[in-house]
Amino acid sequence: MTPQLPVPFSRHRVVPAHLVRERGGISSFASAHEQKGDWELPRLYRIACMVGSVVADLREARIPAGESHVEIFLVMGSVEIHVPPGVRVELAVNTLAAEVSFRPDPLYGTDPDAPVIRVSGSAYFGSVEVMARLPGESARDAKRRIKASRRLASEPPSRQIGR
Repeated sequence: MTPQLPVPFSRHRVVPAHLVRERGGISSFASAHEQKGDWELPRLYRIACMVGSVVADLREARIPAGESHVEIFLVMGSVEIHVPPGVRVELAVNTLAAEVSFRPDPLYGTDPDAPVIRVSGSAYFGSVEVMARLPGESARDAKRRIKASRRLASEPPSRQIGR
């Protein structure tokens, strides 16, 4: 039995290049800020976070066709960016006593025609996490889905014994 992998996720809405805002951003100083749901990622999206946290959830957002840039300036805080599976991500964040990570969804490949999100900037004494997940899916749900899929893929085919 072949494992039932999810249908390739292509529900991220792509905005035609001529309709995309050029700039936008979010900032957090000693507080928490979250942007999720139906919103439009501009071509350049700046995140400034000092002693706080920012969550930018792109799973249901309208993402520009082509290339978008997310520029981060982080001091003593955390930034989480959630992207839909299949979107290409390039990560280049300079750090000082900080952690930067990208966790793609191993069940989905990247589509060569998918939008590209370039994440760059600086992080000091904090963490920047970029993770691919399905819309509405928690980190725990994603781990369970991936683990179940791997388990299905590693199981030997069942034998049917004739009578």
